[in-house]
Amino acid sequence: MSYSYPYQTPFNRGEIFKFTRLTVIWLSIIFGAVWAACFLVGVAIPFWIDNGFIVDGAINWFSKFSESPSDMNLIWSNTFRLLTPIVAVAVFIPINAMFMVLCERRALALFTVRKGPNRVGPDGLLQTAADAVKLLFKEDITPRGADILMFTLAPIIFFAPSIIGMVPLLAAVTNNHQLFSIVNIPTGIFYVIAVSAIPVVGIVMGAWASNNKYSLVGGLRSAAQAISYEIPLVLSIITVCLISGTLDVVSIAERQAGGLLNWNIFAGGAVPQAFGHLTAALEGLKNMSPEVTEATKQAGWATVNQAWGGMVAAFALIGCLFTLFGIYATCACAEINRIPFDLPEAESELVSGYNTEYSGIKFAIFFLAEFTNLFVVSSIATVLFLGGGSSPIQGFMDAQWWNWLVSVNNWKLPALPFINPETFFGAFWVIVKVYSLVIFAILVRGTLPRFRIDQLMDFGWKRLIPLSLILLLAVTFLRELV
Repeated sequence: MSYSYPYQTPFNRGEIFKFTRLTVIWLSIIFGAVWAACFLVGVAIPFWIDNGFIVDGAINWFSKFSESPSDMNLIWSNTFRLLTPIVAVAVFIPINAMFMVLCERRALALFTVRKGPNRVGPDGLLQTAADAVKLLFKEDITPRGADILMFTLAPIIFFAPSIIGMVPLLAAVTNNHQLFSIVNIPTGIFYVIAVSAIPVVGIVMGAWASNNKYSLVGGLRSAAQAISYEIPLVLSIITVCLISGTLDVVSIAERQAGGLLNWNIFAGGAVPQAFGHLTAALEGLKNMSPEVTEATKQAGWATVNQAWGGMVAAFALIGCLFTLFGIYATCACAEINRIPFDLPEAESELVSGYNTEYSGIKFAIFFLAEFTNLFVVSSIATVLFLGGGSSPIQGFMDAQWWNWLVSVNNWKLPALPFINPETFFGAFWVIVKVYSLVIFAILVRGTLPRFRIDQLMDFGWKRLIPLSLILLLAVTFLRELV
């Protein structure tokens, strides 16, 4: 027997509309603020300095270190340009974290047919802003018996890698924009991996310094979990780098441009390449003259068989890369303590885990870092597996599409600094892909139960690590066959 609820469908439609409106408004605020800050620091102020609009007296004190005032103007304008990535991250992280908290609460309410926060501001639009103000003005309590220095440093050590680990990704997600090319380093992905190993130190430090048994258990769980799942995480990333042939995040993203069939998760263009080889081999065999020798025919059939082997290897490579994407997503959730891997802060067992004794701004820093880490791992997945800022359909919503649209309608658009089709549409597709992964992580949280500690360790050591090693070896051989 089935039951129907006539109020459920209109309720869901209304909540979906509210959630969509909330997301559009917050994303407009976030990236509008980031664009304004980057434009001011990276374009406007250097332009004013280079053209003498800023009074020279403001930097007269420094002029004695230079023979020419123009040299000082050049130094100052370049300094502001170099500060652009830092300003972008500093503006983006707090606003984005507030949005992600509200997004998670509203999305979970939507998945469980509830309303979620809807009191502060229109439809709860300002709820997390109010929560942030509350945490900032809340009393900061240090428990008796705690190590004050370690207790204070732990949130900073936990939060700092979220900032510095995000910097190299700026070049990849902005199509290597000139203002962010300074942070594009040749071994960018290894830098990100190295930085991502630091937060667990902050968790263990804060747990031990709290002088609380529940916090200590949560910290030890976090250390064991990080050691277990960081190995397959790194192996999955190394395998993708092996396919791409580079450790540069910008190069990895650029080699996936051109639509679905050229993405790394679709074998990096191996299928079209293998199909082209097979077609050419069959065409050569078909056009052979009847008078050719038997040895030439055998060579032709050997070429066809080799092309068929390359095609099979290409499809096998696709399967390996889909599996690698699943391994990365699983291990990333474990690294940032997301459900079903939230044992370090299991509320039903450890009150709140490693951050039980934290309050006020220290707790806010832990909270901020957790959601920033979710955004960072989603950005890494977008760059490594989902094509970065490239369009999934070549010629749709990208620079070529924009140029075609302008030529058809004969639009005369002004050339605005810091706004160009490559940057705009690259940022658009990065936003779509990254926040789609964030929504998927929220859906997993609302769907799956928590692992037991023995299940978590067995799954990491007995399944994910052997599987990632097998895939690394398989990709090494398949790459040569393709």
